Amino acid sequence: MRFLFIFVILILFVACSGTSDPKELFDQGKYKKAFSLWQPLAKEGDLKAQNYIAIHHYLGLGVQRDYKLAKGWFEKAATNGFPDAQYNLGVMYENGEGVSKDYVAAYMWFYLANQNGNINASKRMQGLAEEHKLFPNQMKRAVELAKEHSLPQSH
Repeated sequence: MRFLFIFVILILFVACSGTSDPKELFDQGKYKKAFSLWQPLAKEGDLKAQNYIAIHHYLGLGVQRDYKLAKGWFEKAATNGFPDAQYNLGVMYENGEGVSKDYVAAYMWFYLANQNGNINASKRMQGLAEEHKLFPNQMKRAVELAKEHSLPQSH
């Protein structure tokens, strides 16, 4: 009888152990469920959640692809110093996805992302320079714009 009780408890535990971690669900490809969990967090101002909501819209994962919504959510997190959102916004400007292609804006966002610890941003900055997409004076202007923004750094 005791064995049966333990067995039933084990089955209930396994059946109810579904994760409610949106990052884990996202990584598992359960995009609709992840989106539904990220959304209230994003609306409350969680920068990581805002970045993930933007990624969902940018890539069309669990929702219809919408660059305008992606840009808006990336901007919310980026202007508050979230480095991954700054990087992602830079990619949108570099590629002209949902925005006019603007290498100065892209470089500015990559610069800010790099300053805030995004390890990929410096490679993108270097790529813009090596591919001669920007003149040195334009890169300097992008850095000046970044400093003028006085954006907060993420913690």
